[in-house]
Amino acid sequence: MYRVERMTINQLTLPIRNMALALAFLFLTGIINAQKKNHLSVDPFLPIFGTIQLQYERAVNNKMSMGLSVGAKTSSGVFAVSGIEGDKISTNEFNFKGIKILPEFRWYIERSKDGLSGFYTGIYLKYQNFEDAITGVYIDSNQIANDIEIDANIQTFAGGLEIGYKLMVRERFFIDFVIAGPGISTNKIKLLEKQAIPKEFYEDLSNELSQYGFFDWLDPDFRINGNQDTDIVLPAFRYGVKIGYTF
Repeated sequence: MYRVERMTINQLTLPIRNMALALAFLFLTGIINAQKKNHLSVDPFLPIFGTIQLQYERAVNNKMSMGLSVGAKTSSGVFAVSGIEGDKISTNEFNFKGIKILPEFRWYIERSKDGLSGFYTGIYLKYQNFEDAITGVYIDSNQIANDIEIDANIQTFAGGLEIGYKLMVRERFFIDFVIAGPGISTNKIKLLEKQAIPKEFYEDLSNELSQYGFFDWLDPDFRINGNQDTDIVLPAFRYGVKIGYTF
């Protein structure tokens, strides 16, 4: 006769428990490894200039990543931007506000056990939309004082290259040094009059801006167009220091 051995409940469940523990271990390991692919950072100095910006970076593999920065400019910060003080034009301080969106791709040169760290190079794009209400006084050719009430809007599209270094300072904390990010930008300036102002104002405004030398160096024929778009191409720069956490 065949003898049938009875197995206890513990004997039956032991292999199942071992398998469950093994699967749980693999699952938790996968989560931990996945967490190291996410890098979140902020620039601690931008609030000084009235801007808050958050960056998220996601690893594509051990040496490449995709990132997205989103920022909001709420004021000029502690460094106010002075207005125009000329013989004919006097304006208030400029206080542009708006948003900034910056996607980027990075390639980390060094292979590191910490993943996305060390020297990197990459490319970035940038879109920003800033607005301000400009007020002041304009003295026309007849020596008549005209109130300036203009809604100004500047839209910028930019792109460029970047180089930097990410330093891991703790197991999950890092400092990201964006060393240089030269590029080029196209800027669309829109001035909308809230009340009519003599057309000669825009010629005098262009002349006032040319006194700074910057616009003349870029384009000697640069002129501001009232109530229509004015396009200008400018150099773009990117640099900064961020502190962050990988999770």
